[in-house]
Amino acid sequence: MEPCECIILHKIAHFEKAVSTFPFVIENFRMLLFGSMDIKQSNPLVDSLKQIGLDLRSFVELSLHEPDTSWEEWISSFKRDLKGKCWEKKNCDKKNCPAYKNTCGRCWLIAGTMCCGEVTGKFALKYKSCTECDVYQEAVFGDPVAEVYEHLITLVHSLRLKQDELKMIATRDLLTGLYNRNYFELVIGQETERIKRYGGRLSVVLIDVDNFKQINDNYGHLHGDGVLRECALILNKAVRSSDTLVRFGGDEFLIIMPETECNEKDVMIQRINGCITEWNGKYASQGYELSLSFGCAVLEQGRELAEVLNEADTLMYKDKFQKRQSDK
Repeated sequence: MEPCECIILHKIAHFEKAVSTFPFVIENFRMLLFGSMDIKQSNPLVDSLKQIGLDLRSFVELSLHEPDTSWEEWISSFKRDLKGKCWEKKNCDKKNCPAYKNTCGRCWLIAGTMCCGEVTGKFALKYKSCTECDVYQEAVFGDPVAEVYEHLITLVHSLRLKQDELKMIATRDLLTGLYNRNYFELVIGQETERIKRYGGRLSVVLIDVDNFKQINDNYGHLHGDGVLRECALILNKAVRSSDTLVRFGGDEFLIIMPETECNEKDVMIQRINGCITEWNGKYASQGYELSLSFGCAVLEQGRELAEVLNEADTLMYKDKFQKRQSDK
């Protein structure tokens, strides 16, 4: 048997042994809390624990839908309000502090608060100092049930932030800040199913930076990265709020335009080219001007996504070829 297999089997055996003790731990914990008390009978401690269970269950149900408002809805549903807010207790008038007049009142969960006149950063970085604050201690350590509630709120908040960070890493392009190919696959999958079931259409616009290899070769890859970031800014200004802009890969970008025919993209391309003309007037160096090539195809019932992407790609390279011919 390989050494790594022995280690894995040992860990599994250790885990199984630990799990086997859980019923005894839970039973001892129950006895410590309730003794011989009938937990089916109404009692302040039992009622409080049941309420905690209901509140946690409501958050789980909200989190399954993953709306941005689920956290705020859960916090606002709590019947327990904090007696005093930080700005009230400390007579604070820093109106630009995100905790000032915040309805949640839990300043220790809010990033960027201005404690002691200085801006404090992310939740994980400020949590320790916040727990030493008299506002936190008065709010959290008032009674055991309140303490359990606040620790649960803090735990869920921390997990939520981690989830948001992981989601951003998974769906955002780190160089440009645009959505990435993973996000495209998710959205286009949903749109494809919608079109198959209910009809409708969407336009897929593929965009490629002209002569990008020349930029990298002549000015270096760091300069090329800067050009990609500038392209992302230009495209972001031009797309509609209903469109989805993606860095598709390398020097290619893609726009999903719901319920749009390809001839409707012309207005958007005019806006993009106007922004490029303005950019070239400010930043273009001798021998190179920024330009983009476009190709558009329509996804509708009866068409496969691969076919649509291939058509858009072909038209994009046709646009690129025509530009090269006109430059000769």
